[in-house]
Amino acid sequence: MDFIARAGSMLNQAHRLAGFLLVLLVVAVLGLVMIVKENSALTQEIRRINSTLSVYVVPGSQTGVYSPTQDDLLIDAFVNLVTQSLNTYTYETLEDQYAEVKQFFSSEMLAFSKDYFEKLIRDVGQDRRSALFIPDQRSTKVERARQNGIDIRRVTLRGNLQQILAGSVVETVPLEIALVLRKTTVSKTNPFGFMLSTFKTKQLGR
Repeated sequence: MDFIARAGSMLNQAHRLAGFLLVLLVVAVLGLVMIVKENSALTQEIRRINSTLSVYVVPGSQTGVYSPTQDDLLIDAFVNLVTQSLNTYTYETLEDQYAEVKQFFSSEMLAFSKDYFEKLIRDVGQDRRSALFIPDQRSTKVERARQNGIDIRRVTLRGNLQQILAGSVVETVPLEIALVLRKTTVSKTNPFGFMLSTFKTKQLGR
């Protein structure tokens, strides 16, 4: 009888322990459900805030989405290559720089620029002249358009062109450079995905 009583007591304790554990499990599940609901509500609130969040735009800046894209980065890199290759040089390097950058010229650009740059290379060599173009990156403007079914980018950029003789700056000329880029396929030979269709410089204040 004593054995049966002890067995019954142990069984009763086991039942109470199982019941207590069951209660803990139910509480834990309820807590987990509440956390999931709170996280879901928080996620929805974050999405709502992001969709209605006001964005401060600097007065006078261009309208549009202010997030850098691959297209923007490629344009910046391409414009920098062209403007520096054709405006920052020494009398010893201009010919090589022109030969390197003209591979990105369209056929129209090659035809119109050939005589101009060949004369510039001769004049720079004779004068033993150098130049340094210092761009104002804040002045860069990019306009997207389509022309004859082709995506183009009209880019304007301002800066100062320093003319250098015998290691000294003899003249500083404020310039505005206007480029028209024709979008093409990114490839090993053209990692930028753009060809230069037009390149014009204008002295400001004259």
